[in-house]
Amino acid sequence: MQKELKLVEEFHKKFRALIGNEPQNIPKDRIKLRFELMKEEVDEYFQGASKKDIENVAKELADILYAVYGTIIEHGLQYRFEEIFTEVHRSHMSKDYSQYKMIKGKSYFEPDLKKFFKK
Repeated sequence: MQKELKLVEEFHKKFRALIGNEPQNIPKDRIKLRFELMKEEVDEYFQGASKKDIENVAKELADILYAVYGTIIEHGLQYRFEEIFTEVHRSHMSKDYSQYKMIKGKSYFEPDLKKFFKK
């Protein structure tokens, strides 16, 4: 994940997009832009997948990640994101399976993300 984040950060530097150096909230206009970028890529994935166009699916999945990684960078989370992802994964693994879906059962626990934001 770090390699990909570095590549997208290179893109941000080239095009003077916001790069957060520490965890931060971003302005509302940037939130809207990041949301629209991710939404657009997910919509394009759906179109390609619906047409059974695997090459387009591959491209759009990369574009989705590109938009997500850019959002991570703007929020300044790139230095902690692997740990954050691992903690969220631990939480997901505590879920139970019931009738084709994952549910928050007795063993479920919320991810503890506070530890990544203590100063």
